[in-house]
Amino acid sequence: MMKRALLLAAALYCFAVQVQAQTPAQSHDLAKAVLKKDLPAAEALLTTGTNPNTVIEVVPGFATTYLITAVTNYSLDLARLLLKHKAQVNQPDAFKGTALMTAVSKGNGAMVELLLASGADARAKDDDGKDALALAKESGNAAIVALPEAKLK
Repeated sequence: MMKRALLLAAALYCFAVQVQAQTPAQSHDLAKAVLKKDLPAAEALLTTGTNPNTVIEVVPGFATTYLITAVTNYSLDLARLLLKHKAQVNQPDAFKGTALMTAVSKGNGAMVELLLASGADARAKDDDGKDALALAKESGNAAIVALPEAKLK
């Protein structure tokens, strides 16, 4: 799990640098808005038709999503906005991790509740064969463990 977190952090950093060096296109503009937690810019781009499900390849071979990026950055408002514009709540990253898995790993209860209410699959498994409940248990946070546990009953 630590390897995954470190790779994700490095990948997001590389992506931020890469995005700044490129000529902006709509999808890159949305990536920048999500990375910078710029809600008005993200809303303007999504309203004009930018696809919230475009795969972001932060480094070669590492695909992630705008939603996972918003969850990683603890941006509940951006996650809500992306979901409102039909972001796929279960779209996985390169490790088959989902936004829900990221939220439970980060101990973000409000985000976990939002994602579960939006149809997140608590049974989905990542490349290590772990689901959201297993990842929540690894965190040792009883309040977070209770959220996917209740969904799985």
